[in-house]
Amino acid sequence: MNQDIENAVSMAISIQKGLDPSGIGPGSALSELGVNSLDAISIMYDIEDRFDIEVPNEMLADLESVRDIVDKLSTLIAARA
Repeated sequence: MNQDIENAVSMAISIQKGLDPSGIGPGSALSELGVNSLDAISIMYDIEDRFDIEVPNEMLADLESVRDIVDKLSTLIAARA
């Protein structure tokens, strides 16, 4: 499941920022990808739709890398199951 989440996050970032998804990995820093807080919100909306979950706004505050997003989403999805 984490791979599915990671792929979804990479695709959402690539669409939002116009980047090649193959260049986006778990260790990619959001700042290096040019993702700002508004971009993060838009990316999370895409992810929420894809996985039918709701991400609390306070979870967006300390995201620094793709891995941070994947970990938080994995926790939310596991809690829902």
